Amino acid sequence: MKLIKGLFTLIGAIVVIAAIIGAVTIGPKIAKLDPQALPEYMKMFDKVLTTGDPAKGMVRRVKMVIPEGMTKAEAFENALDIMDETAAEYGLAMVDNKTMPRGGKLFKDGGLLTHIRSYCSPAIADKFLTHSREFIGFMPCRIGFIEEPNGDIYIYTMSMELMINGGYTLSPDLLQLANEVRTGMYTMMEKAAAGDDD
Repeated sequence: MKLIKGLFTLIGAIVVIAAIIGAVTIGPKIAKLDPQALPEYMKMFDKVLTTGDPAKGMVRRVKMVIPEGMTKAEAFENALDIMDETAAEYGLAMVDNKTMPRGGKLFKDGGLLTHIRSYCSPAIADKFLTHSREFIGFMPCRIGFIEEPNGDIYIYTMSMELMINGGYTLSPDLLQLANEVRTGMYTMMEKAAAGDDD
C-alpha cells in the first residue's frame, strides 16, 4: 500500500513540476499573443475535434439561396455580379476565377458547380508582405462555390480570424486593413448567398 501511495505521490509531483515548467516557459510566449488568439485557436480546434476535418476548422460556409424565378445558372451569375460589386465597395479587385469540372463535366455542360474566384487589394497586400512575407500564403483571398449532389450550392471562404488574431497583435494600421478585408470578404459571401445586393 505504501508503494502505491508513494507512486501516486511521485506521479503527482512530476505533473506539478511539468505544469510549473510549462507555465514558466510557455506562459510568457502566450502572453505576447493577441488576446483573441487562444479563443480563436480553441474554436478551430473544437471544430476539428468534432468533425475530424481540419478544413472545417479553417473555412466559413453559407448556403446560397436560389431566388424565385431564377435558374441555378442565373442565380450563380447574379451571385458573381453581387460579389464583384461588393468587392469594389471594399477596394478589392477580382484577380482570377476558375470553373473546375467535377465528374468530368463543367457546370455549363450539366456537371456540378465548382467555381473559385480570387480578390485582392494590391496596396493592402504590399503592406502585409512588408510585415511578413509568409502572408503570401493567404493571398489572394478566395471565395468558392460548390454544388452538392442534391443540388444545394454552398459558398466558402477562409476564416480570417486566425490570420488576423492568431499571432502577436497586429499594428493598429494593419489590424484596421485586415478587418476591412475580412468584412469585405464576409459581406461579399453573405450578399452573394442571399442573392440580394441591398
